[in-house]
Amino acid sequence: MADDDLVSRARTAVRQVLRETATTAQVEDLALRAAEQSDTTGAWYPPSLTHGQAGTALLHLYAARAGLGDLDTASGHIREAVLSTQTEPLQHHGLFAGTSGLLLALADVTRDEPRFRPSLDRLTDQLAEQVLAAPPHRTERAVSDLDYDLVTGAAGTLAQLSSVPEPSERAAEAAAVLADYLIWLAGPAETAGTPHRWLITPPYYPPVGDYLAKYPHGYLNLGLSHGVPGIAAALAAAWAAGNRRPGQLEAVTALSGWIRAQADTDAHGPLWSDGTPVDEHGHEVSAGCVHDRIAWCYGTFGVAGALLTVAEATLDDELRAEAVGAFEGALARLGDLRPLSPTLCHGLAGLVMLTLEFAPWSAAARERLPELVGDLLDRHEPDRPLGFADLEEPGKPVDDPGLLTGAAGVALALLAATGDRRPDWFRAFLGR
Repeated sequence: MADDDLVSRARTAVRQVLRETATTAQVEDLALRAAEQSDTTGAWYPPSLTHGQAGTALLHLYAARAGLGDLDTASGHIREAVLSTQTEPLQHHGLFAGTSGLLLALADVTRDEPRFRPSLDRLTDQLAEQVLAAPPHRTERAVSDLDYDLVTGAAGTLAQLSSVPEPSERAAEAAAVLADYLIWLAGPAETAGTPHRWLITPPYYPPVGDYLAKYPHGYLNLGLSHGVPGIAAALAAAWAAGNRRPGQLEAVTALSGWIRAQADTDAHGPLWSDGTPVDEHGHEVSAGCVHDRIAWCYGTFGVAGALLTVAEATLDDELRAEAVGAFEGALARLGDLRPLSPTLCHGLAGLVMLTLEFAPWSAAARERLPELVGDLLDRHEPDRPLGFADLEEPGKPVDDPGLLTGAAGVALALLAATGDRRPDWFRAFLGR
């Protein structure tokens, strides 16, 4: 992005976030403040990529690469994140708050600070053993999004394991176990009333929101964060990385075909709802989609991102054109609307990330990027502790220091927009 004024404003905003998150004490104080401001902000957990110092380390690492920070600060945060597991052990392998997320951050820091290599190797081994000790269960109608998704489940961990260069035998075995599970999930269901193995039934709904009211008999999740698009993206990214299993390409094709078939259409093109309901007999019911979710986590922007990941991995020019068309339609549908929050998960920073992802193939993305970055910078409030606050609802700002729903993620998106290379942390959100 060549706009000098935007670059200058972005660097000023990033510097504020860097100053306020330089030490462990600062981020812990901010995390406590955020917890007091919100009932829904994720608990601060130092090893977490999205709500902990692993994410803070990434912010300072990319700032150092951009000439705005120093590697020592990034190293200090990742060291604290790793050391904290001695008192708060990582309980699961998930990407956003588990072992694979910490591994993603540690691997990135190790590229600049090779002294972390022994810790990186140990953590990779730990992740492999964690997966192999408790492989995903294969029980139809007893599936939760926690089992398979990008955030906590098999898809996110497979995406990270697929990025490990020259994996050990155990790491390769763990990646195979996860891929085989996701391939199984994409296979034909054998239980009556089950349209697909990834069906989520009411006993396995998340304990939040209005799922039971929206989906009284079960549903098939369409969000990139918790749904089938994340599975397709992870399997495709694994395929591109050389982690290939029997039936994998067929599974990617089947999942992508199903996703495409779920699209509704308006004047701007395809759009996707949050999920496809099933009736009392297990038949899919058209949900319709009267509006598009303006976010990475759910809606057309994220689904298009997943389809692009699949297209790039499988060298499918037709699918790439469909993904670009869907994304450009979502941009047109966006018009003058903007998400409430500036953050990555469900806000403007997430749109900036996705626009950067599509920019190599989309003139509309390249043209719209400066406007979206400007809109994001207009949300900067220098008098707030971090300059950017998450807005769960109007008038209730949360000074979250985290990556997913906080200022660290906003600053990382700004660094990506003003940099000249695709960041490795995109893998957590796009599977590659």
